[in-house]
Amino acid sequence: MDFEDVLKLKTPDDLWKYMHENIRYGWTNKNGEFREYNDPRQYEEYYFHSPKETVERKSGVCGDQVLLEKSWFDHHNIENHIVSFGFKDDTGKRIGGGHIFLLYVVDRKYYYFENAFAPCANIVEFDTLNELIGTAIAAYLVATNNTDKTDRLFVTFDGHLTIGNNTNRDYAESINDKDVFAEYIEDVNKGIKMF
Repeated sequence: MDFEDVLKLKTPDDLWKYMHENIRYGWTNKNGEFREYNDPRQYEEYYFHSPKETVERKSGVCGDQVLLEKSWFDHHNIENHIVSFGFKDDTGKRIGGGHIFLLYVVDRKYYYFENAFAPCANIVEFDTLNELIGTAIAAYLVATNNTDKTDRLFVTFDGHLTIGNNTNRDYAESINDKDVFAEYIEDVNKGIKMF
């Protein structure tokens, strides 16, 4: 299946199933070699991939997969938003280390769409935007043993990812500057809806 075929998939469930069965978490360098996410060569070899590259290489980290998802939802005129979050250092500088995911909206319901982060890979419906974002972040913090870092979190909504930038070096710069975590902190602290 090529990128144009992926765009022809009919429903969000179809897209999720395709991605879950075909897109591995990790990345493929320009020589076609698959790398695990934490491979030290990431700093020299990795950049955000276009949706077409993600389909062709059958791999992608969270940012790559979100760009593919966004392309599909935009193609089908379904409202969607990118949410990214990460951590700040002691000086308040954003250092990344978090996650990027996509949500979509249909009939005033909010849907978490996740393939990249395996512990939470699913489509889950929520009644409110805050509940979705708060729950997704809380689930990530628990799954990655980072619940002690809520005071260092930042969250951006509808930031942009720049294809071609290295994730770790340019993460903060490639996301918009507005930190909206204060809007979701209460929902993060409420606990986690089971996925």
